[in-house]
Amino acid sequence: AGCTDVGLWVTKLHMQFERVLDVSLVAELRRVERYANHIAIGAAVTLTDAFDALVQERPQLETFAQRFAGLPVRNAGTLGGNVANGSPIGDSAPVLMALDARLVLRRGDHTRRMPLEEFYTGYMTNHLAPGEFLEAVEVPLENEAQLRVYKISKRFDCDISAVCAALAIELDESGAVRTARFAFGGMAATVKRAAGAEAALVGREWSEAAVASAQAALALDYTPLTDMRASAAYRLQVAQNLLRRFWLETRLARPLAATEVSVFATMHPEAAS
Repeated sequence: AGCTDVGLWVTKLHMQFERVLDVSLVAELRRVERYANHIAIGAAVTLTDAFDALVQERPQLETFAQRFAGLPVRNAGTLGGNVANGSPIGDSAPVLMALDARLVLRRGDHTRRMPLEEFYTGYMTNHLAPGEFLEAVEVPLENEAQLRVYKISKRFDCDISAVCAALAIELDESGAVRTARFAFGGMAATVKRAAGAEAALVGREWSEAAVASAQAALALDYTPLTDMRASAAYRLQVAQNLLRRFWLETRLARPLAATEVSVFATMHPEAAS
């Protein structure tokens, strides 16, 4: 497809392959199709077109889409490639997990569907069977959930995340948390949901006290590593702080506006207006 990762195996690691299949012109893999309850994004749809489709349904993803890699990579790389690659610091998987996406896996005429959160089995490994390939990603259409995605990296774009957090909650009529879907990249060997933090919130009022419990649970959900991008302690603290930021932006009493939590808007108020 886009070869934004596999291509580096050749140019940087000097790997050689006897045979390479180019799927970038397979029309059936380059479609974005809308159905009554979901959109289906073909595995070879470019990241640019894939995020354009997602932003149409959820405009709050626009800034994150602009920060995904850089423009040349977004125009060449594919959503399916980023998902199937399975990097623990891949930015599309946290977003898609928070959106409750599922994968369409195919071999010949046989297809099966699997929630993305069940796809990864370990570092860069997954449940693809021999001869099977990722055909499409199915993303449910907009529901009542609040959604935010945060990318923490040294540069605004053209950079790999130290932490990527995709956070979604749905509240009931009383203001209690009905559902929570929190997925983090950069915190474990695979992108995965924060099951303990989610459980700490479901059924409770969406309050500062409940968020504090979820922040504490994150320390049990993940055991991050220290590497060139960030230390383990930094990653955990950032993940906990992002959860609090999410609450500040979505709390029922005076949620903070985007301009109140944007460093860019603070430095350049004329741009915010």
